[in-house]
Amino acid sequence: MKKIFVILALFVLPTLGYSQSAETDPSKDSPHFTKYDLIEPSYSVTAYSADNFSLLNSTQNRPELAFLSSAILPGSAQAMNGNWIRAGLFAAVEATAIILAVDYQNRAAREERSYERNADQNWSVVQYAQWLTEYHLAHDLSNPYISELRDEVAGLTPTFDTDIDWKAVDISVLRNAERNTRYITTDDQSANNFSHTLPAYGSQQYYELIAKYYQYQAGWRDYHDYHDQLGHTGNDFLQRYFFDRNGAYASPLFWQFADDADRFNSLYRTGRTFQMLLIANHVASAFDALFTVQLKQNRIEATSSIVPGRQLSMTVRF
Repeated sequence: MKKIFVILALFVLPTLGYSQSAETDPSKDSPHFTKYDLIEPSYSVTAYSADNFSLLNSTQNRPELAFLSSAILPGSAQAMNGNWIRAGLFAAVEATAIILAVDYQNRAAREERSYERNADQNWSVVQYAQWLTEYHLAHDLSNPYISELRDEVAGLTPTFDTDIDWKAVDISVLRNAERNTRYITTDDQSANNFSHTLPAYGSQQYYELIAKYYQYQAGWRDYHDYHDQLGHTGNDFLQRYFFDRNGAYASPLFWQFADDADRFNSLYRTGRTFQMLLIANHVASAFDALFTVQLKQNRIEATSSIVPGRQLSMTVRF
């Protein structure tokens, strides 16, 4: 405010001095005025302070800061520029996406842990390895590693306790046997060798494969009971050592766990969808803020005045 008074004084005092000198010296001629002398000068003074460089002011006038602000917190730059509807929209999408992404992720993790606990109690590596050795005998298959595997599991009873069963089987021997085992299917056709080897116990791949590929169907607790129900006893006993291409020889527990795995994987996929929505919301909010400030800067209005009683207005828009 002091600056304004000083500037006004600089212009007013000389005028007063000139007026006084004209009155005291009547011998001087009166000045000659033209039409242009009727235009009163207009002065504009802007006093800069720390407020001019505040975050709010910068976000309102600098596109790059508006972009960064909304990229970090969607809707923030929109709110600073008074665009409350868009700010609320971006904020609502952000909150909803976060809540749902976390919820689906937690639900999937809970179901996956439950799946793994139940699988540990219902799938045995010993039962699978024993079935594999019997499978070779049933079809008179040649395999340089099957004898060693047979020696490891002969006479054992599957406990379905991972701490016990996994100590009885050498995973490297089992994998070598799997790599040299052919599929024998119910249509009396021999297919290629097994497509997978058993992953390490406890890994994500381990839990996925045992309920996904028919190769591991014989490891489930109800496998032999199920084949007894199918009538694979007596002369048909060897039917339990075949693979059905449509999964007809896989037991109910195999399908139950396959459904459970599909369910928690679906929850994970939905959670990832909301995570992608979260990212898209940040990007959309950032670019919306950028374009809003740029558009605001490209609107230039200039106004000047003519006295007395006339006004000239000029508006330039880009």
